[in-house]
Amino acid sequence: MVDKRRMGEILVELGLIDEYNIRHALDVAKREGLKLGEAIIRLGYLGEDQVLGILKNLTSVPVLDMKDCVIKKEAQIVLPPDRMREMRAVPIDVKDKAAVVAFADPLNYLTVEKVKFILNRDVDPILATRFQIDDILDHLDRVGYGARQINLSAVRRSISTITVQEMDPSRLIRLLDEPASTDLHLSIGTSPAVRCGGAFKRCSMPLITHGVIDEFLKEVLSEEHRLVLEERKQVEFTYVKTGVGRYRMNIYYQKGGEITVAARKLVEDIPSVASLGIPETLTSLLDKRGLIVVSSARGQGKDTTIAALVDHINSTMSLNVITFENPIEYIHHHKMSNVNQRELGSDTCKDLADVFEHAIRHDPDVLVMSGINDRIMAETAVLAAQKGILVIVGMNAVDAFSAIEQMISTLSDDYMKVLLSRSILSVFAQRLVWSRSSKKRVLIWEQLLATPRVQKYIRDDKVYYIKGQAMSHRGEYFPIEASLAKAIKSGSLSDEMIQSESWVNQDILRAYLER
Repeated sequence: MVDKRRMGEILVELGLIDEYNIRHALDVAKREGLKLGEAIIRLGYLGEDQVLGILKNLTSVPVLDMKDCVIKKEAQIVLPPDRMREMRAVPIDVKDKAAVVAFADPLNYLTVEKVKFILNRDVDPILATRFQIDDILDHLDRVGYGARQINLSAVRRSISTITVQEMDPSRLIRLLDEPASTDLHLSIGTSPAVRCGGAFKRCSMPLITHGVIDEFLKEVLSEEHRLVLEERKQVEFTYVKTGVGRYRMNIYYQKGGEITVAARKLVEDIPSVASLGIPETLTSLLDKRGLIVVSSARGQGKDTTIAALVDHINSTMSLNVITFENPIEYIHHHKMSNVNQRELGSDTCKDLADVFEHAIRHDPDVLVMSGINDRIMAETAVLAAQKGILVIVGMNAVDAFSAIEQMISTLSDDYMKVLLSRSILSVFAQRLVWSRSSKKRVLIWEQLLATPRVQKYIRDDKVYYIKGQAMSHRGEYFPIEASLAKAIKSGSLSDEMIQSESWVNQDILRAYLER
């Protein structure tokens, strides 16, 4: 085994790494069970080729060349896959009396002897990294062991082999190009993470440093957004990378000064109400005047639903639509309607009272507010609906009743609550549940319609009565279990997937499944 201290000394003497980074790499190696060279690659201090070159000089063992090496078909089947992973050893070529084997640790006498015993041949070891070994085995898992000769130049190199210096903003943002990837998270001191298929997954890349974050901010932050970040310690905006895509950026401080990034790739094409599964009970209200509330928890698709509703109006009606968004996620082009989109902060002044007072004077038929988070916005929505405008608002609430309660609590007095009761048309609450295939998310929804009974309880601030009696009033409330049962019957979801979900009333669900 290579002496870690000797290797560290050589790297420092060559000026490749300073003593501080060596100490850090040694700590990481100890904590994560890595060799020093692997920790250096993991941290991004040096590239894989550089580390292998140093190790070659220290060990006199040949180094695996991913560009020119091939794995013979017969070599792929002489060791079971689980033993290859266990010993981090991959046979490259096998002859009658000898075999060429790539080892992550060719100086580990016991591992080499085990391979000799299993193969019943002499072994010529080749030095590889665990990242190379894992890449090869992942590739063989996909294509099959012994199916054909494998040219290692065609094997996708592990992204863990790149250095910190190579972690430029373009490379990082392209992590969202992977299928089913939705969100990118960059935090100092850990590797980038991506939410993929609903799961939070850590990328095999170097740890994010202050320098990486600084370069990323130089790329995505305008001077205006930088000032907002410094003042408010957080900023949210839309970032456009020409030829690549549009992203929603949320940048904030943590731990007393560290900057963290959460980025979401925005879909260019606006989905139709039909493709999302938005019910007619909601779309039929779009030619009326009043207030429609669309609610969900963060990241559960309410902005997409609102965009689909606006696009439906834009495609079927001749109206003047004004949106207030933070940030703008979907770009609407003028069709039958005019759709003018304003991003709060970028296209407006800071005085929200002034912004929304003038919004009503812009002659809108439809007013869209992507988020209601203060009294001014809530009262603007209610007053606009009272003036004969269709108002569509988004709220961060997990269900329809929570959304109503939140709206009521935001209003300043009883008079505004009376106006709310008169203007409200419907509350639509949704969740996104991953399908059986985990390739897309299925829209699951509940809806409350503003019948005279519902309006009375809103006026009297007794929403809990609505919830308690909703199921017994047909045509007033559509529970989420009804939508869930429909998705299960269609084959999009399985009953087993949602049996443990606390937000599902299993008795009500069973009743709908039996209908």
